[in-house]
Amino acid sequence: MSVASHLGIRTDEYDQQILTFIPFYDEILNAAATALDALERPAKVVLDLGTGSGALAARCLSRLKGARVVGIDGDPAMLGMAEQRLGKALRPVVGNFESTPFPACDVVSASFSLHHVASPAVKQRIFRKAFAALRPGGMLVDADCMLAASPRLRARHHALWRDHLAATHGAAGAKKFLRAWAGEDTYFPIDVETALLRKAGFAVDVAWRRASFAVVAAVKPRD
Repeated sequence: MSVASHLGIRTDEYDQQILTFIPFYDEILNAAATALDALERPAKVVLDLGTGSGALAARCLSRLKGARVVGIDGDPAMLGMAEQRLGKALRPVVGNFESTPFPACDVVSASFSLHHVASPAVKQRIFRKAFAALRPGGMLVDADCMLAASPRLRARHHALWRDHLAATHGAAGAKKFLRAWAGEDTYFPIDVETALLRKAGFAVDVAWRRASFAVVAAVKPRD
């Protein structure tokens, strides 16, 4: 399924409409890119999983001067948007990041793409593949919906997301979107996400968190 079909929009609407779908969207991506300031050495290659329109990749490049991006996405139309945004700094790869080989890199980035992985075992394999691809000292940064452990907090966070959607799409539209996404996406609790990363070998920190949304920064230790 294309990203546009998944969200019920046209591809050329993505950058505008995503702001109405995801609370704090710009803040989340900025926090993910800012996490890269903790890298100990210059990064030359960013591997972006589920590149979409290239919004996160562009922010990463703004902080990693001279770097280039290998962007993996299964939607050629979205990769076309990313190429318009990133130009020659992007090497687009049409494919599924679950099965596509990962090149050697200094950063692995992902924003609102890993929630398409429904199985913890499959996500674990992706994290291990990312760990193997990263050079020592490299970082995986993931920006996504990651649930609270407390059911009461989850309910409050869900209501916040519903209200954000309703501000643009109305109450009925908000319920429709959340119901559809609940059937298509899988949001793990943040403690599960961080545990999977640690099991893959990473040293893990939560770089940013607000309601159901978080940026996790996971570093491959040096030998």
